[in-house]
Amino acid sequence: MIPGRCDPDKQRWLFPQGGFFSAVLFLTSLAIVVPLHSAAADPEDESGDAYLDQLIDPLSLDSDTLYPGYEEVQEPEGLRSLSTEYRHFQDDPDVSGKSYEDGFILHGQRQTRDYVVFEMLATLRSDRPSDDSARDDSTGGRLTLRQYGFAAGSDWLLDNSAGVLRSDADPVLSSSFRINLPSTLVSGLQNWSRKGDTDLRFSAGKIGTLGIGRIEDFDTTSGTLASMGISHMLAADWLASAHVIAVNDSDDVPDHESGAMAVQYQSPDRRHRYVGHALVDSEGGNGIWLDGDDQLGRWRHRYGIFRMEPDLLWSDATITDDQQGIYTRSELRSPRYNLTVGTDFNENNVDDRADRPQSRISNLFVTGNRRFFRYTSLGGTASFNRVEPRNDLASEEARAVRLSSYVQQRFGFGTSRLEVFVADIERQGEDGDLHGVVWDQSWDLPRQLSLSTTLSHAKSDGLSDDEQRDSASALFSHAITADLDWNGSASYTRVKTASLPDTDNYNATLGAAWRFLRNWDARLDLTWTRAEEPVAVLADAFDVDEKTLLLSIRHSFRGGRPFSVAGNRTDSSGYGEVSGEVFYDSNRDGDRQAGERVASGVFVYLDRRYVRVTDSAGRFSFTTVPAGEHALSIAVEDLPLPWGLEDETPQPVMVSVRQNTIFNFALTRITE
Repeated sequence: MIPGRCDPDKQRWLFPQGGFFSAVLFLTSLAIVVPLHSAAADPEDESGDAYLDQLIDPLSLDSDTLYPGYEEVQEPEGLRSLSTEYRHFQDDPDVSGKSYEDGFILHGQRQTRDYVVFEMLATLRSDRPSDDSARDDSTGGRLTLRQYGFAAGSDWLLDNSAGVLRSDADPVLSSSFRINLPSTLVSGLQNWSRKGDTDLRFSAGKIGTLGIGRIEDFDTTSGTLASMGISHMLAADWLASAHVIAVNDSDDVPDHESGAMAVQYQSPDRRHRYVGHALVDSEGGNGIWLDGDDQLGRWRHRYGIFRMEPDLLWSDATITDDQQGIYTRSELRSPRYNLTVGTDFNENNVDDRADRPQSRISNLFVTGNRRFFRYTSLGGTASFNRVEPRNDLASEEARAVRLSSYVQQRFGFGTSRLEVFVADIERQGEDGDLHGVVWDQSWDLPRQLSLSTTLSHAKSDGLSDDEQRDSASALFSHAITADLDWNGSASYTRVKTASLPDTDNYNATLGAAWRFLRNWDARLDLTWTRAEEPVAVLADAFDVDEKTLLLSIRHSFRGGRPFSVAGNRTDSSGYGEVSGEVFYDSNRDGDRQAGERVASGVFVYLDRRYVRVTDSAGRFSFTTVPAGEHALSIAVEDLPLPWGLEDETPQPVMVSVRQNTIFNFALTRITE
């Protein structure tokens, strides 16, 4: 006697699978634009299932019993957004004519049930330099397509990208407190995948940089890059990571391959973390650095040691090389006081080459603050820096001791912060000092208006470049209405030196933002800068007077709602479906024949809490079910006698990614 059946042969694929499909995901992301508005007009679920995840089907109720004359329009499932922005930029320096820049920025996202999120970022720029410039008119742009969280299997996730992107490595490998391995901007392809405890990363493309304009575009420089990395959880507390990168045909670095490795231990309570890193390149360079991080009560201690050989290579970017040293950081945090103590000792020219200068640098500092009362705080910093020459090519010994202290007090008119600082400096045979004072004031004004000001004075004595610097600045913002606000800033600095003329420098900005229609907003930013430079120093190298204008108009759309998930969460990734029918199995063979009737109006439960009601054809369907094992049951108490199930316990069903699992309930006579 078979009350129910889950037949693997009846499983059907909802979507194609395999490596080829992952490769073409980028092309399908172009569909992000068209459905943004069209889908909003159709609130029906694509499955056509009329029954919702509710015990009472709202379609069975008379609409007049709810809100007469009101028709609710429900957003379709799947979040989506689209923004289109136009920007116009003008630059007017007094030493040359005006230059112009125009462009568009398009950014869209679309959430789907099975492929999660598609994203597109596209820019288009047109540049018109001034008549005095040697450059010609130019155009450029960039395009990036991304797909996040594609479930290739129950424990296999994929992220795919194409276009302008950054090559990346595992965060444990690429960064530490003291040493960082930078990423490289390329135009190409990128893939990240996670299967169980293993992460894989791949990227390849042409090396380039982002443009310096107000609309970022991509400019190819020289060379190609390919990289591949893997990270794996060796045990519950241990992680190993490795990454290989190859650069060819670059004008900045020789052709090379570099490999980096890291091993991390993190305690189960996550209060202790230790990481060892190593880097080698095909040109013979290598580096090693070790990091430790301990949380002991309120104290956090970070420390490390490193040695990086000269001319060490990683991608096409400049990295820390030809240095060795140690560092420590100890931090004490509490709601009322903070204290940080740090040391750095490092030495360059680690191979003791006679043709390179060699110096030893020592840094020590302590900084902290204490809140004594509700509105009163005191704080300060003390630091010591020393540079010691280690060979004849190095500069003379230099030393600096700096002290600063501040008091912060809340008054009825706002919050005031007064800081004083002094420094004793020795360098190149000179012995001088630096002192000054800074007053920051945040003014109490109505909530719609904010204003802060700063006054500062600094003076150095006994040094070849002695100067006096006085400055004043102000920053404000004002929300006129909920849809209109403006802000601005202004600053003035006067510099006096003994051997050069006095200079005055000005800067002012003014901006306004206006939401003038639903989904429409505009912004205008104006700047004016006047920078005076002594003729004896830079002659006419600087634009001493410059004005800029930036105008942007943007339309943005957001719609949809998150997908409603049916079924308990599992440890697997991705979603599938569960469907079937309930019928009267007159001959007790477990299969429905043409003459056997269906059972409509039967409540079917998934994981004892998610419910559907069979339709007139006896069918039910659960969409967006997390992959993994679930339990399916029906409300036998509602079945007409003498019909029932031989086994009334919830039946196990296994849901696979992007598959529809068929399960039929065969009702039998419990009495003859």
